[in-house]
Amino acid sequence: MAANMPPRGEERRVTRVGGAAIDGAPIAYVTVLAAVIAVLSFVPIPVSSVLGLGGTFPLSQAIYPLVGFLLGPWAGAVAAGVGRVIGVFIAPHTASSGLLSAVVAAVTAWAGGILVQRRNSTWLFPAMMALFLVAFVAYVGRGMALGVGMALALGSTFVNWLSLFLWILPTRALARDGIASEEPANLAIGLALGSWITNTSSYLVANALFYNLLFQWPAIQWQALTIVAPLEHAFRVVVGTVIGVGVIMGLRAVGLVKPARAGY
Repeated sequence: MAANMPPRGEERRVTRVGGAAIDGAPIAYVTVLAAVIAVLSFVPIPVSSVLGLGGTFPLSQAIYPLVGFLLGPWAGAVAAGVGRVIGVFIAPHTASSGLLSAVVAAVTAWAGGILVQRRNSTWLFPAMMALFLVAFVAYVGRGMALGVGMALALGSTFVNWLSLFLWILPTRALARDGIASEEPANLAIGLALGSWITNTSSYLVANALFYNLLFQWPAIQWQALTIVAPLEHAFRVVVGTVIGVGVIMGLRAVGLVKPARAGY
């Protein structure tokens, strides 16, 4: 056939067969994000509402939702959980809660992955909501059993239980659509809202685990948490949004293959 002859026949599409993956996310992506979480575990933030006044939390907490947004629920949970386990051992100065913090990391990324799904499985979203409700009852119920009044318990956890309504209201769709938007401003809004919803609800699990198993502070510290907890979550949201905008815009510019359940 001459080189200048036009091609004939039906056009064929060639696709590259992917390697090993977790829930549609390449293992390489999971590994890289786990490593990022491990590295950010070295950076301590001085006050943790989860552990009571005087505790610290690692900077990696700010990107747990982002990992879910980027990888999807299950791959995000694996990356965040493994990265935090590594961080516990290489950065023990930010690991006062030990390996329990890896559970919280996995749950937060899992919830972030669920938030960006346009079609959830029949059980995934209800299971997550059930987990958060059980955690809320376990945390607040234990506090009340130790002498914390109901008004104080509800007041100090208002950002947490309000987030459960944000999952049900159109705010969830607003966050999901913003994360998928090509416009930087809409992307930032979506990341901020999605990070807030995911963080504040997921830390019900953290509070339930840590308060029932490790720390049982009195009512006076619950009063302080009414102010400290929203500020801590706001810090996570700001850091996660700034990092997230840069990462997602960079991934789009480079044109890397997007994980099957990614939300961007």
